Order: sequence, then structure tokens, then C-alpha cells
Amino acid sequence: MADTTDDGIPAPAPGPHRPLPPVLAGALGDFLTAYGMRGVGEIDLGRTRWREDPTDLLATLARYLEIPADQTPPVNFRRGEQRAAQALDELTARLGTGPRGRMQRRVARWAASRVRALAGGREAPKFTIIQAMGILRPALLATGADLVAAGILDRPEDVFLLRLQELLDLPRLAADSAGRELLRERVGERAATRASEARRTRVPRVLCGDGRVFYEGLGGTAEPDDEGVITGSPVSPGRVEGLVRVVLDPATAELQHGEILVCPGTDPAWTPLFLSAGGLVTEVGGMMTHGSVVAREYGIPAVVGVHEATTRLRTGQRIRLDGGAGTIVTLAEPAPTQ
Repeated sequence: MADTTDDGIPAPAPGPHRPLPPVLAGALGDFLTAYGMRGVGEIDLGRTRWREDPTDLLATLARYLEIPADQTPPVNFRRGEQRAAQALDELTARLGTGPRGRMQRRVARWAASRVRALAGGREAPKFTIIQAMGILRPALLATGADLVAAGILDRPEDVFLLRLQELLDLPRLAADSAGRELLRERVGERAATRASEARRTRVPRVLCGDGRVFYEGLGGTAEPDDEGVITGSPVSPGRVEGLVRVVLDPATAELQHGEILVCPGTDPAWTPLFLSAGGLVTEVGGMMTHGSVVAREYGIPAVVGVHEATTRLRTGQRIRLDGGAGTIVTLAEPAPTQ
């Protein structure tokens, strides 16, 4: 079996690169201890976690070094705190000066403080589930390694292609050659199905019980209007002009600071990219989906539910994004590559 950390989690496999500087290695180790159970598509127990392969995290850190000093995350956070305090002052100033107004201001400030302190709790259920998966996944990988040693599986990761009842029936199924062959056949069939689904380029937004599917965004249009404006659902206000960066996998993203991130959709593994993005466009999503919420928290314009955004927009295009109106205007085509 692979080496493990003190808590039984598989350690990242050594690579051909130079060792990390001690300070960075220590900070990264602390981060992975706390959050290494997260990853791309993390709700799928079979997906690789940051703790197993932190390559994309290191790439994201390298991109952070390119962020101007006046736009770093701590500076932006303090700037956001100041805007929030100003907005609260403006709100309470409208509540009057009499006894009733003073009481209303007090209640408004108390409510605002509770929202700031407790809003993050909405992530607690999902975070707890992913923490539990961070315990289950290493245990299942260890089982997979045992099945490889027994000649039942080819790779430890194939254990995630077995159903729970099949795992419970392993002692019986593995007792004879017929049972082992049955498991191999099932794993092979499911691996082929997974590979076929991985090549799917369009995922329906809505799949009805009678087989009907709907691909277009509920707030968007299939084609630009007469003026070349593409529309979607406005979820985070603001306007920005910038170059498009189409990203299909956050682990291989090359997003530069200020570029507009265009992707199928996001989950928590995409969040580090938001610190560099100047705006966000997704093919799926609504007002309360991950990308929309994080875009508002980070103060970047966002439009979601844009039909086939990753194919209609191309890396290097200059666009104007209006997160309040839900519109995208193409200003210039990408420069031809040499």
C-alpha cells in the first residue's frame, strides 16, 4: 500500500520536481491537513482529493504571485469590509432620529452583525459531508488495494465502481473464481460507461421523467440577438471588460489575473480561481448556486445559465460582461495564434 500520513490518509506520491521550500511545504501541509479532503467534483467519492494530488493548488498559488499588490485577497477583503460598513451606515441613516428610529438602527446593526457572523454556516452541512468522505475514501482505497493484491481488481480506484451491496458481499463473491469473474465483468462494464459519459459535451439543465431534456438556460437565449448580445441570468452585479479564459477543469486552468472565467459550472474546488477572475460566466447555475454566491462574496460580476458558453465564447476574446443586466457583448475576436 501507499505511504500514509499520521491520520491514515494516503500521502501524495513523490514526483520528479524539486522539493518544496520548508516554509511552503509546512504551510501546504497544514492546509491539506485541514482541507485536503476537498477536490474537483468532491461530492463524487471516486474523485481525487487535494490531499492525494495538490498539483493544481500549487499552480493556483503560482498565479496568485501575479496579482498586483493593491488587489491581493487581504486588500480586497479589507476594501469589502469598508464598503459593507459604509452601506450599513447609509441604510441606518434612513431610519430617522427619534426613539423609534434609534431602536430601528440598533436592530438593523444587530441583524447585520448576525448575518456576517452566521452566514457562513450555510456551508456547514456540505463541509461535514466532505469531511466524512475524507475518512471513507482512504478506507475504501485500502480495500481496493487488497482486492488488487487478490487479483480481483486492476487498480485500487476501481473499488468505487462497486455498489455498496457488492462490497458487503465481497467475502462470498471472492470465495470462488466465478464470483471474482463476475466482479471483474461488472467493473469493466461500469468503467466503459463512465468513459463514455466523460466524453459527453452537453449535460441537460433539466431531465424530465418522460425522457425530455432541456439544454438552454432558463434566463438565456440560444443565439445572440441582432446586436450580438448574449444573455443569461444576472446573479452578481457589476460591469467588467476583459479577455475570456475558457476553463473546463480547474486543475489545468491557466487563468490570468483579470481574465473573465468561462466554464460549465463551479463547485468549491473552483473557488481559488475567483481570486484571479475579473468576472464569471457559466453554462449552468442560478441565483443560489456555488458560482453565483461566491461571485457576490468576492464582488465580481457574474452571468450564469448561458447556453453553450464554453463553445460560443473563446479564450482570448474581449467581452463586456454586465452582471446586473445578464448580458455579454463581444468586443474583439481572439488574436490568431502563431
